[in-house]
Amino acid sequence: MTQQLNSVGQPETPLYIPFMEFANREECMTFARNNQLRLFNKSIQAYDRKVLPTKINCINEDIMKQVGQLKSEEVKKNEKDI
Repeated sequence: MTQQLNSVGQPETPLYIPFMEFANREECMTFARNNQLRLFNKSIQAYDRKVLPTKINCINEDIMKQVGQLKSEEVKKNEKDI
């Protein structure tokens, strides 16, 4: 879902919406553009207004799994360092 709303200098906070599936990236992009405000509002509510979304993007589920694995490995490494 790519609507570049990121303000210059603001940190990026990823949000994954696992319950939605699309046939292809273009279908996801169209949905994201058409529902951007609703998706942002859901994100704001989910994080109790502590994390405000700055952009929206569509990515592949396999990529999310890879990111999760990397993050898990990083946490394990940090725990060993402590």
